[in-house]
Amino acid sequence: VNDMVLALASGALLRYFADYGTKLGKSLIAAVPMSMRPEGDTSQNNQVSMLPVSLHSDIRDPLQRLAAIRKSSSRMKDLGSKMKGLGALDFPSIGTPWLMTGLVSLFGRSNLADSLPPIANVAISNVPGPNYPLYMTGAMLRAMYPVSIPTHGIGCNITVQSYNGHLDFGITACRRAMPDAKKLANYLKDALEELKEAAAKAPPPEAAKPAEKPAKAS
Repeated sequence: VNDMVLALASGALLRYFADYGTKLGKSLIAAVPMSMRPEGDTSQNNQVSMLPVSLHSDIRDPLQRLAAIRKSSSRMKDLGSKMKGLGALDFPSIGTPWLMTGLVSLFGRSNLADSLPPIANVAISNVPGPNYPLYMTGAMLRAMYPVSIPTHGIGCNITVQSYNGHLDFGITACRRAMPDAKKLANYLKDALEELKEAAAKAPPPEAAKPAEKPAKAS
């Protein structure tokens, strides 16, 4: 599911930049959060890191792009697994609101975001939610659209929330960097249709050949 979300975002961003005549010299990079909590750790804190994953937006074929994203995502997962337990990643306790607000404001006023190369171009995350309907005073919650945070240097955040058997996409963007975020949302639908059509036209995978029986000794 995570790889499909990345592939949909990649296809949508390709269409978005094409509208503005922007040719990408290299692939877009997504900052993807990953849990760094070691197995069995039940401490009440956050242990999350952001890992860069290539969106392979330089590949035009949607199925080839999806396969390349899966490889990049797997490499980052392997790297993240090796990093688990190496350091404290409890961001809320380290970055209290007043401190983080001041640092973000200073970073923006200093124009460092315009001069330093970004570690990623877009933030993309998938938040697992309940796979059953929720109710309040008898009314069923129909959707759960998340709202996340863009930052200096990463002006668009695509967060997906799963709920009751479907995924709800929430796009939060800087109005100066992406004034028409709704267009990107529409392109997510187009990217999904493109993948479905490509999958329907793709040849079926070859069936595994049955193992040959060993020859009986004479």
